[in-house]
Amino acid sequence: MSLNKNLSKNLNAIRRSRALSITDFAEELCIARSSLQNILNGNCNLRMDTVCQIASRLDTDSLTLLKEHYTTEQYAIAMLILDALDAHMKLSAEDRTEASCLFHKLIMLLDKGS
Repeated sequence: MSLNKNLSKNLNAIRRSRALSITDFAEELCIARSSLQNILNGNCNLRMDTVCQIASRLDTDSLTLLKEHYTTEQYAIAMLILDALDAHMKLSAEDRTEASCLFHKLIMLLDKGS
C-alpha cells in the first residue's frame, strides 16, 4: 500500500473513532476542509513537513500516520483501551488498586462464560 493510502486510511480511522465531521477534523488539524478531503480520499501528495504538522496536532509521530496499521474497528478498540489506561493512571493509588481488582474479577467472569 502507498504512503498516501496509509495516511488516508489512518486519518479516516482516527476521524471515525472520534466521531468528528470532516469540518471539525480539519479545524483540529488546522488545514482546509478541501485539503483534508483530498487527504482522506488518498488524492494528495503531501510534503513531509505537512505530515509532521498533522501528526503533531494529533499528538503522534508522522511514521505512525504513514505506516499500515489497523482496520477502523481495530483502531477504535485501541483508542478505547488507551483512553481507559490514561484514565486509570489519573486515579489515586487506592482507586487504581480497586480498579485492578475489578478488572481481574471481570476477566475471571468472562472466562467462565467461554
